[in-house]
Amino acid sequence: MHLLLIRHGQSQNNYLEQDPDYLKGRLPDPPLTELGRQQASRLAEWAACDEFYRRITHLYTSLTTRAVQTAAPLAQTLGLSVHGLVQAYECGGLNSGPAGGFTPVLGRDHTSLQMECPVLQWPEELEGKAWDGGCEAWEDRRFKERAANVLTQLQAIASEADVITLITHQDFAQYLLAHVLGLPSRRGHALTFLFNNTATAHIELRANGKGSVHRIAHWINRTSHLNSDLITH
Repeated sequence: MHLLLIRHGQSQNNYLEQDPDYLKGRLPDPPLTELGRQQASRLAEWAACDEFYRRITHLYTSLTTRAVQTAAPLAQTLGLSVHGLVQAYECGGLNSGPAGGFTPVLGRDHTSLQMECPVLQWPEELEGKAWDGGCEAWEDRRFKERAANVLTQLQAIASEADVITLITHQDFAQYLLAHVLGLPSRRGHALTFLFNNTATAHIELRANGKGSVHRIAHWINRTSHLNSDLITH
């Protein structure tokens, strides 16, 4: 199984994070900035020319606006549908404040998000309704469980896939990487990897024929598709 994790492009909240009035401008479900859209476009352009990216057979995304907007140009370039994955959202979910523990905010519905990505396929478990936004307590245990569930879903299609790609988020990607690589937690938290906007991580899980699996991290936080002036955190 080849797994390619991609962080979404720069969001409006990412842009505002260094602003002292960040909390006043923070959005529960922020869209990409113009720079974020450029990052997503550059990723798609790279994918059109890169041998490994052209092997992508399955493209999944978090149901947040910024992730779906990031998926759209990549899907168009590769001629793929985009599958929404309910549990792939950022730690804490959609809420009215930072780091969870605030008023839950409802996510968007299928029709609304298809305006961002016309080929977005809606999860079966949400048929006929909007995503609830995933607001959750800020608890390490919850994030680990969700990461394990996401990877179980992706591994279930490994036999029919070449490269499985998931567009997700900075904090949640830490839990995904720790789980898929079999890394221990450190002081109750997932190990921290730098993961820039639209950066990618390629992990291979290879059965060795003896009942165990080799975990190979080919790269983490690759931004080869971006010029230095387009790299953001």
